[in-house]
Amino acid sequence: MADDQATTGDTIANWAGWYNQGGSDKVWGGAVQGATFRSVWGKRGGSLARGEKVLATPAAACALYDKKVAEKASEGYHPVPFDDAGTGIPFLFDAQGGPAGSVTVTRTAVPRQTVFASGHVLPMDAAELDAAIESVAHALSEKVNGERCLVGYDGTALTAYNRKGQLVTLPPAAAKNLIALGHPFVLDGERMTGTGQGSYVVFDALEWDGQDLRPTPYVRRIAALEAAFEDHGLGSTSAPGIEALAPNTLYLLTGTVDPGASRALVERVLVERVLARGGEGVIIRTMDAPYLEGDTRHVRKVKFCATLDAFVIRINPGLATGSVTLGLLRPSDGAIIEICNVRSGLKDPDITHLGALLASGEHPVLEVEYLPARSVTHKIVEPKTSIAALRTDKIWQECSTDQLGNDKAAIIAAL
Repeated sequence: MADDQATTGDTIANWAGWYNQGGSDKVWGGAVQGATFRSVWGKRGGSLARGEKVLATPAAACALYDKKVAEKASEGYHPVPFDDAGTGIPFLFDAQGGPAGSVTVTRTAVPRQTVFASGHVLPMDAAELDAAIESVAHALSEKVNGERCLVGYDGTALTAYNRKGQLVTLPPAAAKNLIALGHPFVLDGERMTGTGQGSYVVFDALEWDGQDLRPTPYVRRIAALEAAFEDHGLGSTSAPGIEALAPNTLYLLTGTVDPGASRALVERVLVERVLARGGEGVIIRTMDAPYLEGDTRHVRKVKFCATLDAFVIRINPGLATGSVTLGLLRPSDGAIIEICNVRSGLKDPDITHLGALLASGEHPVLEVEYLPARSVTHKIVEPKTSIAALRTDKIWQECSTDQLGNDKAAIIAAL
C-alpha cells in the first residue's frame, strides 16, 4: 500500500482471511487507519482476540499492515468479507477511527495463488453411524467410487484439480455442462471411471459467483447447487444414491436427513450395491458445518467392505468339499480366535489345495473381504475370499486380532 494512502484519520484499508487446512479452522483480520494498526484473530466461531499498535507514522503503520497481510496470505489464509455471518470477522474501524461500525472501506488487493484442496473424509464406526442416522443434523448419501476431483471455472476456462489441489490435465468430459451456469465456481466431486467413464458427480461447492462458500453451512451450499441444477437443466439430481452411472453424464448427489430414509439407504447400499454391484458405503455430512480442507470432522465415511488377513484353522466337511474356518492370533496370550467359516469365492479344487497345505503343517493365510458394519462381535459377517487371495508373503503368526479394530478389543479380551 502506498505511503500516502493512510495519512488521514478517515482513510481505512483492511483485509480479512480464513484458514481451514489440516483440521485448523481460524480467522484473522487486520486494518490500518492513520498511524494505528488493529488486528483480530482466533478460532472461527469463538471469542476472537484483539490487538492494537500505534506507530510513529502512518507509513510505519502501513508497512506493518502490508507485512501482516502478506504473511497471512502466504500461510494459506483465503480472503473473506468482514461482518460475514460465516466467518464472524468484525470491522476494526469506523470512518472516524473509533470502534467498528458498518461503513464502506477500501481493501488492499493481495495477489492470490489459487490452489484448491479437498476435505479429507475420515472413517466413522458403526455406533457413530447409528447415531448419525437418527439425527436430522446429518445428511447421508452413497459413497461414490471414483477419483476425487475439484472443478473450477473462472468465467473463461474450466480447470480441474486432484484431492491435493494439484492441477490435472483435463476436467471430466461431463463437467463442461457446468459452463451453462454462466458464472465462476469451484465444485467438489468425483471423476468416474469404468462404466461411468467421463461422468462427473458433484456433491459440494467451495466458491460460487465470486463468493467463498466454504464458511457457509453445507445445507446452504447444497441448496444452491440443487437450485442451479434445476434452473439450468444440468444433468441428473440423485438423492441420495446413484443406482447406475451412464458415461459422460453430469450428476448432483444430495443427501437425506430423514432417519427412515437413511436406514433404507444403508440397507440398499449394503445389500444391493456393495454385495451385488461393487459399491463402497455411505458418506455422512454435518448439515450446519463449513467446508474444511484437509482432515475434517464434518464429513465422515463408512465403508461397508473391509479386508483383513486370516489363517486357515481347519477344513469343514459339508456340501462338495466343505468350507474353511479362519482365525486370528490374540497378541496378549497367543490364543487362536476363530472369526468365520468361509466358502464364498472358493471352488472345490481351492479348498482341496488349502487342505493339503494344512495337512503339511502350514496354516495358509488368506485375504478376506467382509462387512464391518454388520460385524458386531469378533465374528466377521459375509466373508468372501479366493485362491488368488492366498498370501504367500505372510505367515500365520502375523495375522492378529488387532485388525478387527479397537472397538472389538474388549470383546476379544473376554473370549
